Amino acid sequence: MSLPQPRSTSEQTVARQRLISLDALRGFDMFWIIGGKPLLIAFAAWTGSTSFLALVREQTRHTPWQGFTAWDLIFPLFMFMAGVTMPYAITSKLQRGEGRWPAYRRLIRRMVLLVLIGLSFTALRFEPEEIKPYNVLGLIGVGYFIAGVVVIHRPVRSQCLWAVGMLLGYWAALVWLPVPGYGAGVLTPTGNFTGFLDRNLIPGKLHMSIFDPEGTIRVFPAAAMALIGAGTGHLLRNSPVATYRNVGILFVAGAVLVPLGYAWDQVLPIVKPLWSSSYIVLSAGYSLLLLALFYLVIDVWQQRWLGWLFLPIGMNAITIYAGVHYFDFAYTADFFFGGFARWAGADLAPLVLAAGVLIVEWTLLYFLYRKNVFLRV
Repeated sequence: MSLPQPRSTSEQTVARQRLISLDALRGFDMFWIIGGKPLLIAFAAWTGSTSFLALVREQTRHTPWQGFTAWDLIFPLFMFMAGVTMPYAITSKLQRGEGRWPAYRRLIRRMVLLVLIGLSFTALRFEPEEIKPYNVLGLIGVGYFIAGVVVIHRPVRSQCLWAVGMLLGYWAALVWLPVPGYGAGVLTPTGNFTGFLDRNLIPGKLHMSIFDPEGTIRVFPAAAMALIGAGTGHLLRNSPVATYRNVGILFVAGAVLVPLGYAWDQVLPIVKPLWSSSYIVLSAGYSLLLLALFYLVIDVWQQRWLGWLFLPIGMNAITIYAGVHYFDFAYTADFFFGGFARWAGADLAPLVLAAGVLIVEWTLLYFLYRKNVFLRV
């Protein structure tokens, strides 16, 4: 697969209107969800290194409660990248004279579609007790909507203040609002304020039984994450071409937020299931560092071939995220690669089959990419 290599300033300016690095980073993020995790685990097992396998397994699972692993970055990174697109998808149209109501319609449409797609993962099974009102896509949709309203009405600096205000306000809610039977500031799975809201506001199945990591007021820290992304998007959109200056700003911002998140952990624990404010700040820091790396290599150095694996995934992220819920790609991979896996032997078989799943998924996405077929929500 070859990607265009703009050379002139005008070509770079056009290419800048869609950040190739952002699409590649989104694909990198989704890669782990759709099959990168079992592939890495299978590879680690094949090496025979127990320490390497233990490290991979540790970093490819969510922290049960307090703490942070690489896997805990997957979701907030996606939320951050959704925010980066806002200056391109919202602000640019407002600056061209489009009214606010069309922007609102797109926000509402996106939110409703994401919520419905998320609900479909459990509702279409026709098992009422399994319906999960909170879900990943629903949190993205509602969080994006809240952040989008701020972007529509407030300038860039105010957007940053709104992000800070949401994080501080959420911190205050976790610490000061009492939970019946526990009191205020009890940040345990059963005693935290957000879990209390999860159990009492909306009926249905909770992912963690006593709380849901995508539930209720977590939409506000999610919106704050999107607004941090929006601030980043404003920076990149306002540059005529990709520059080292932008790389430096992204890197410095990330290098500041990562230790700030760990420092905040001393008074407000980093808890992914709560989307605690310290967790958001830490995740934003790592997200900025990752974007700085992808932006440097792909947009500044113009080494776009390095993103060839991730670009088809990133351009159809919602399609493949829904696809792995609707279709059994492992069955298809076993049809095409099962015989070879069995021939390769017990040691290599898990690695072959894990790679086969990704090959099947990527082939489908590459076909859609070449045909310019993209699911837009």
